[in-house]
Amino acid sequence: MSKPYVINDETNNDELFPAGLARGLDLGLRDDRGYEGVARPYPDSLLIPESEWRARIEERIARKATTRERMTRAGVKVKNQARTNFCWVFAPTSALEIARINQGLDHVELSPASVGAPMKNYRNVGGWGREALERIISHGAVPHSLWPSTAIDPRYDTPATRAEAAKNKVDEWWVLPNRSKKHLCSAILRGLTVPIGLNWWGHEVLAVDLVIVDGEVCPLILNSWDVTWGDQGFGVLQGGKMLPDDCVAPCSSIIA
Repeated sequence: MSKPYVINDETNNDELFPAGLARGLDLGLRDDRGYEGVARPYPDSLLIPESEWRARIEERIARKATTRERMTRAGVKVKNQARTNFCWVFAPTSALEIARINQGLDHVELSPASVGAPMKNYRNVGGWGREALERIISHGAVPHSLWPSTAIDPRYDTPATRAEAAKNKVDEWWVLPNRSKKHLCSAILRGLTVPIGLNWWGHEVLAVDLVIVDGEVCPLILNSWDVTWGDQGFGVLQGGKMLPDDCVAPCSSIIA
């Protein structure tokens, strides 16, 4: 495995806010509902003691059972949101793709734009996780082959693409407490991928694995800025940079 790309307080801002790439997370859109009605609280019964984290990380690596390795075997691509302000859709859509793989289903590359564009009336604007979940639960996501991933274009919204989207849903989600490392790490060690919103970055990414950097357990993230970013599209969040301000995860129930 190549050397991880680590983001911490020492990271140059030019690397975090590159010219020509959009972000789009807007947690100011949250209201009093939060995730009520679209996601259930992550059960405390599924928390894993911190004393077990390192052994479990090492076991996943030894068994070649990390999410990154499963993605590679299944052919899951790193997405590129380019100039769309749809990071809040790209992370949950990638989580949906990986959830399908975890259920033993064939990999289908899905279009984040098919989720976000109708939610925003085909405007290239920011959003937050609840909006993405509402569309994924009610409509699903269209395959990339039928709706390009960055196409904010109503011409792709047809009866045929809606029918295909309905085959790609996840109908159960958990919401994790904000800024809770124990919940985030426990969910990842349970095999879940976790879309996390980060106020300091104005960006949403997907936490997929745990790694140990300088003796600290840290989340490995999948970004939506193509393979040219970080370590082939992946990076590590260290210290306070890892604590999410918005945090959800697909449970298990896949509708195919």
